[in-house]
Amino acid sequence: MLSWKDILVQQERYKDALREAEKERLIRQDLARFIINHRFYCRILRWFGSQLVTWGYRLQERYSTAM
Repeated sequence: MLSWKDILVQQERYKDALREAEKERLIRQDLARFIINHRFYCRILRWFGSQLVTWGYRLQERYSTAM
């Protein structure tokens, strides 16, 4: 038969498991938010990098005869 102490220990384990599950859920939520933001910034940086290359090429074309 279970004693009162055993019941309290089980309740405490259950509360610990709930806290751990909530912590894991929050971590996953933050990670998903980070990945979405990361994709957005990567897309912007990729576009900006390609623009810099294009602008640099045009500058070289324009001013290569000046040297």
